Amino acid sequence: MASDALVIAVVLVTFGLLFFNQIRVYPLSRSLTSATGAVVVLAIGAISPDEALASVDTSTLLLLFGMLAHVEALSLSGFYGWAGSYLVDYTGTARRLTVGTLVLAAVLSTFALNDATVLLLTPILVKVVRNADVDPIPPLIAVVLGANIGSVATPLGNPQNAYILNRSGLTSVEFVTHLAPVAFVCLFVAALVLVPITTSGVPLPEVPVPDIDEEWALSSLAFLLATFVLLILFPDADPGIIAASMGILHISWLQLFRRVPGEDVLHGMDWSIIVLFVGIFILVGSLEQTSLMSVVGGFGAGWRFAGLTFVLSNLISNVPAVVLLSSGVSGDAGWLVLSAVSTLAGNATPIASAATLIVLQQAARRGVDISIVRLLSVGLPVSILTSAIAVFLLHAGV
Repeated sequence: MASDALVIAVVLVTFGLLFFNQIRVYPLSRSLTSATGAVVVLAIGAISPDEALASVDTSTLLLLFGMLAHVEALSLSGFYGWAGSYLVDYTGTARRLTVGTLVLAAVLSTFALNDATVLLLTPILVKVVRNADVDPIPPLIAVVLGANIGSVATPLGNPQNAYILNRSGLTSVEFVTHLAPVAFVCLFVAALVLVPITTSGVPLPEVPVPDIDEEWALSSLAFLLATFVLLILFPDADPGIIAASMGILHISWLQLFRRVPGEDVLHGMDWSIIVLFVGIFILVGSLEQTSLMSVVGGFGAGWRFAGLTFVLSNLISNVPAVVLLSSGVSGDAGWLVLSAVSTLAGNATPIASAATLIVLQQAARRGVDISIVRLLSVGLPVSILTSAIAVFLLHAGV
């Protein structure tokens, strides 16, 4: 049996490596890093194979599978390209584009994973801002802020919320009732910060709106909405079973009525998220018998717990932070604080959220470098302020 110190060190080093997508000439994959760490803790005897299997939350993985299926099907319909291009033509100026991007990213991330939202919107925005004589940074930062803040509102918005829905005992209605108002207020705060740093009145070039299969897009949106409605109507049912079942029905519908091979949807899904979570579950499971867990469990559900959540999310990223802290949550208020603060902390630094890293990477590949200093100058104050607002509102309303 490995010592406490060795197990904790392996887990923390693994979580630390999740920050990086490359070290010198060596590429790193977050999902593979997580899985490799899981193999190491198994190899050193920190957790047995049976315990490792028991630590994997199957319901969360099923919920993520269902959401990934919905998102990929919606993407194949051409919806994201259409929405981004239509936004540019509708707003017309740089400032309106920034605010519009903030709102669109928030709305899309409410019902679809925030990582998918930024992955699909960022290339469209980069193309527009590069062809216009405007500062490209504000609308790209707006994608980050909007996607993270919007995903606070529902259990379908991001992976950590999906996990919390399964572990907390909260129903989807309770989740939305408490967190949707928080997301709305925080979105308003982000807009107030973004507007002054965006050039006003600068016209944008027209962008051709790509083709969209309207019937396909509407039906995919209907499957997303139906999944959410079923989660509300059947609060005692396993949310993973509901989401996965709807995802399979969605793919089957495309295959039957749109003649789209199911393999096309399955092939395009981001399976790395599933692998990432399996690894994190096993890593956190290996900590169950260590002294670290007693420290994590001593923070209650108030401001100290919120502060720990914020700091830990920016040290090891919000997904592993949520899984780690879930063992020390106190009551519904604690789960809601954990959900809101871990997600809003994602706006503080590139470390805290995969969505932020995706925007940075996508923009850099297309020739737009977002300065870390510039990102921090906006994201950090917005993150701290919105996290504080979230804790205040949640403790006032729970």
